[in-house]
Amino acid sequence: MSAADGKKAANESRQPVGKTFWKLHYSLANHVFLTSGTGGFTNCTDPKAKDSVVYVVEEPFSRKSKAQTDEQFMTTMKNRVSAVGWDLKPSGDKVQSATKNGIEVQLRLLDRTGDSAALARLDVRGKCTNVGDAKDDIFHAYGGSERDEYTSTSASPSPIPSFLSSD
Repeated sequence: MSAADGKKAANESRQPVGKTFWKLHYSLANHVFLTSGTGGFTNCTDPKAKDSVVYVVEEPFSRKSKAQTDEQFMTTMKNRVSAVGWDLKPSGDKVQSATKNGIEVQLRLLDRTGDSAALARLDVRGKCTNVGDAKDDIFHAYGGSERDEYTSTSASPSPIPSFLSSD
């Protein structure tokens, strides 16, 4: 696969992840303190997929009510994402997840200290996508602190950032 075709495949793999992220972000909006999401490419977990990448968007958030226990908080979040079609199931310690149409969604309760509000993270992970010769270029473009910023604006409440170029 050429580098141009690989970049096109990578860009196309971002679209369903971004759309899913926004759907879930807004389902949680009235119940948590949201921040903004960040997206980027990472290696696929399958070691045989050497020329492939996966796109992931993550967003940390915290509860609005300190009266909620961690369990109540996670139940509320699970119910909110269930209302928009994602039926999460336990998949690890403090993790709820579901996979649909090649997209994996996770809600993860993070460790916290003191009496701070529960801190959790929403992760939306796409399909493992073959990008051929473009893999190094994609990782170079998303190197260091470079990430897609998922910040809603009045012009577009659910924008999918422009694909970074390594040019």
